[in-house]
Amino acid sequence: MAVPTHAEAEQLLASFDLPDGIVTHSRGVSRVAAEAARLLAAAGLAVDPQLVEVAALLHDVDKGVTLADGERHGVLAAQWMAERGFSELAEPIASHPISCLLDPARTPRGWPSVSVAVADRHVAQTFVSIDERIDDQARRYPEFRASLEAARVPARDMQADLAAAAGLSISQLEDRLRAAWDEGAAG
Repeated sequence: MAVPTHAEAEQLLASFDLPDGIVTHSRGVSRVAAEAARLLAAAGLAVDPQLVEVAALLHDVDKGVTLADGERHGVLAAQWMAERGFSELAEPIASHPISCLLDPARTPRGWPSVSVAVADRHVAQTFVSIDERIDDQARRYPEFRASLEAARVPARDMQADLAAAAGLSISQLEDRLRAAWDEGAAG
C-alpha cells in the first residue's frame, strides 16, 4: 500500500499552489478526519488513520481547477493521486464532496471515505456543525442550495453512523472532532 507520509503529503499539497484558505481548510479536515479514524480504530474497526489523515490533507488539491465545475471536484484530485502512485487515496478523495451524498455511484463507502466526508462537513475555516457548514455553503453558492438542502439529512445520517461505529453519541463525537480541530488551530 502506497500512502505518503504526512510530510510528503504536505510537500505535495504545497506543490499545487492553492490559496491559503484552502490550505487552512485542508489541514483542519486532515486533523478532524484523522481523529475520526483513530476513534473507529479504537473501537476495533479496520481503518488506517494515516491513510485517512493524508487523504483528507489532499482532498481539495483540485479546487483551483474545479471551483467552477463542481461535477469533477474530487474525481480529478483522486485521478491525480493515482497518477502519482497513491491510488489508496483515490476513493476517500473522490467521494468527499457533499454532492456525492446524493449520487449512489459516488457516495462515501468504507470508513476512510466516511471519515474524510464527515470531517469535510465540519470544517470551513473553523470547526462548525454540519448544519452551519451547509448553511454557509448555501449562502456562498445559492445555485446549489436545493442540492445542499437535499444532502443535509444524509450528511447527518453519515455522522450518526460514524458515531455509532465508534461507540459514541453524536455530541461526544462532535466534541472529540472539535478538540482535534482546536488542538491544531492553537498551534
